[in-house]
Amino acid sequence: MDVSTNIVKSIPKEAWGQLARTACTTFEKLIYPLTATTEGIGRLIELRFLKLEDEQKIIAAKCLEEVYKKIQELPVGPGPDVIVKPSVVYEALENTDNQTDITIRGLWANLLANEFLDGGVHPEIAKLLSRLTSRDAVLLLKIAQQDESTSLTIKVLKALASRTTLGLFNERKTFNHIHLVKLGLVTELDRVWILTTTGRELMRVVSDPA
Repeated sequence: MDVSTNIVKSIPKEAWGQLARTACTTFEKLIYPLTATTEGIGRLIELRFLKLEDEQKIIAAKCLEEVYKKIQELPVGPGPDVIVKPSVVYEALENTDNQTDITIRGLWANLLANEFLDGGVHPEIAKLLSRLTSRDAVLLLKIAQQDESTSLTIKVLKALASRTTLGLFNERKTFNHIHLVKLGLVTELDRVWILTTTGRELMRVVSDPA
């Protein structure tokens, strides 16, 4: 079971207030350095964060901690001309409920890290990620790996795929395939599943930042 889910189940209700206050402090300390090159954006994001429920604040702060760690481990940080789009960060904040899944939270952390690094994440791609489950994401990875032109470094998905026996890959078409088609992420060509341009872009922005 995911760490976040364990946290939610094990903490007494009376402790939520203190944890939420700690999460707010953590969020503030992390968000301002990440948005230092974009005047006022950090404050806008923090205001949206403060509207979350206490449980959501704790998960959002955990995700941002992962983002910050990813960026700190890179040899080069955000450039001076990066413009962070609040709408991309808002989408992540509004989808904290599905981030109790450690796989999905890892993808959000990658997406946010890439946004803070170069501002290159389209808001519509963030909305698409909000509609994926772990099963969808693993299937998307498997389809992407068949495309030799697609370079991916998605550690969290590869780790999950290595121990997954979901039956997704033995069947020609599952509901997950149909869902990915409806989202415009994959298509079937000559009985071969391939990524669309949108699918390749989503996989790019959820890959580990390089």
